[in-house]
Amino acid sequence: MTRRSHFIYRYSTFPLLLSLLLPATQSSGALDVGFREISFQSAEYRLVGTLTSPIGRSAVAGVLIIPGSGPVDRDGLSRIAPAMLPAYRQWAERLSEGGFTVLRYDKRFLTHPPLDFSSVDQEAQIVDALSAAAFLRTVGELPSKRIFILGHSEGGTLAPIVAKRAGAIAGVIIVNTVQFPVDELIVAQLQANSKVPASTVAEVKRLFVKLKDNSFPKGGLLFGAGADYWTQYMGNSRDSPVTLSRLSMPILLVQTLSDETLPGETLGRNLALLRSVVATNENAQLRELPAHDHFGALSGEREPSPEFTKTLLEWLSNGGRAAQPGAAADAPPAARR
Repeated sequence: MTRRSHFIYRYSTFPLLLSLLLPATQSSGALDVGFREISFQSAEYRLVGTLTSPIGRSAVAGVLIIPGSGPVDRDGLSRIAPAMLPAYRQWAERLSEGGFTVLRYDKRFLTHPPLDFSSVDQEAQIVDALSAAAFLRTVGELPSKRIFILGHSEGGTLAPIVAKRAGAIAGVIIVNTVQFPVDELIVAQLQANSKVPASTVAEVKRLFVKLKDNSFPKGGLLFGAGADYWTQYMGNSRDSPVTLSRLSMPILLVQTLSDETLPGETLGRNLALLRSVVATNENAQLRELPAHDHFGALSGEREPSPEFTKTLLEWLSNGGRAAQPGAAADAPPAARR
């Protein structure tokens, strides 16, 4: 075993994916939605993705989905967890049925081997998201050129940074994103997992300390990622409430109350920080959805609930403002079985 691989823990290849191995399903039924495979340039890499648009009418606006952590693809699937739901594809379909053009894309290390998760930090992901946003403005399916950014999980940590750098963004949606240092969340996740021995938790804590004091072994990996990634993620997640509080554009914060990535008291801690953002930024709104999991599905279901879809569509259809009493966005399609 090399020194590099010594720092890869395999109890869960990436802790933020703990307990998310739900049965996958294909969407069924006829959709008034068109799909187009696209590619765009980001730095020295050509990235690929899928554009989803309403058929027979112009899109109200565009939505860029920034994905969550680990080797998840444009659909929300992962080669290390093949039973996961294609959540991002499902979200894109529902939003396009509601009148929006949606872009989702593969991370650069999924398209360009020998790049892998260990070689791509958060700054590289921000660059790719900025390139994706610039590309989305140019597509013929989006005559309005108005763009919202939707970040899920880790993508929600990046979304406000991307929105600020990109400029002229119509609004930001943050779904189930940690608002305190991610290393503290990961330790809590490990402690909540009865299969992880206390010695492993102690070792992970020790390695996070080394990351903070810049003594982490050169070339070392923790959960498949290198020092730059973790240092950036710890800082960006710690600063997320302040970043959101200072963002001068509409913000929708969505926290599901059965989010399995927030064990024990971490859910309450996250909610308190999200509420503090709403208290300090009049542009921000918070929606708390009981009984929904990390991907916006109800317990036992295999796709986002009508309530989750309606929450996103109402806010988007009102241009990032709260729906007026008695007003309604286009009704989301009935949940498919």
